[in-house]
Amino acid sequence: MINQRSKHTWKVYQHQKFFYKDYPELDNNAVIHCSKHGWWLMSDDYEDLFFFNPSDNRTIEIPSPNGVTYSTITFFHPPTSADCFIVGIHSGLYYVVIGSLKHGEDEWKTYEQRTKRYIFRESLAPPILHRGLVYFLGMEGNIATFDITNPTFDITNPSLKIFTRCIKTRRLRFHITEHFLVKPKGEDVIFAVFGTHDEREVRVYRLVEKPECFLWEPVEDLGDMVFFVSNTSCFAFTGNAENMANKIYFPRFHGDDLVFYSLKTRKFHTFKGDFSSKKSYGLKRFDFAIWHIPPPTDPQLSEELLEWYPQEDDDDDTE
Repeated sequence: MINQRSKHTWKVYQHQKFFYKDYPELDNNAVIHCSKHGWWLMSDDYEDLFFFNPSDNRTIEIPSPNGVTYSTITFFHPPTSADCFIVGIHSGLYYVVIGSLKHGEDEWKTYEQRTKRYIFRESLAPPILHRGLVYFLGMEGNIATFDITNPTFDITNPSLKIFTRCIKTRRLRFHITEHFLVKPKGEDVIFAVFGTHDEREVRVYRLVEKPECFLWEPVEDLGDMVFFVSNTSCFAFTGNAENMANKIYFPRFHGDDLVFYSLKTRKFHTFKGDFSSKKSYGLKRFDFAIWHIPPPTDPQLSEELLEWYPQEDDDDDTE
């Protein structure tokens, strides 16, 4: 886990201890928007977007959106892949705007849909790709899906579809303070992890998709799965050891010890010491921290693979 800082030196938590690492290539106010595939999608002081690989300090410059600031932005597939694309979302009183940029393109495409008053307010949860659609999580647990392959304004079959009242309990819908979407690799299921305002409880749900509606179904046990969640990256895998399974890791600490939430005990714990609590009050929160998984060692990438779109050669043949 890496905690974002406003200086070149960043705080890293690894092997149950903290240390500091310098990234002099980054601006003092560089911000990480998403962490995947060993790369970070970032913006600099001028809000220009770029990819950064912290393993070897390589960067990939990309076009930035024009005239729109997306509150939630993510990417799918490694940025060196021709399949990579970036998606951002921004909502207002009566509209939702989706922006997309595919590998090889030099300009963002924008899709805007008029909506009812605040029918969808995006959360900070990183969107996920599921069955060819991009899924966004709203503040009240609502779901918006977007067909990135066929953006259309056809009102009979719009590319952007919004599903409301996905959580049955109205009171809960308006007491969610933390939002995370998780899709375990290789699984055809979507989970949500919610933190609630009342007692800072943790609730886990599985998405049930019906033709007429989407519903969040409560989950009491994750089995052998373990979740890692944050505002910039969420992932899950099967725990090889019993002490890893059925747990959710947040970027929170009790002292210098990383905290996890156990669905078995319904409490927060640490591996070291005897800390145990039903509530998260008093824990140190790293809201801008990321989970980073270094990629397998790659062969040296060519300069062409580090270009988002083909660059035109300058014509130096002047008389």
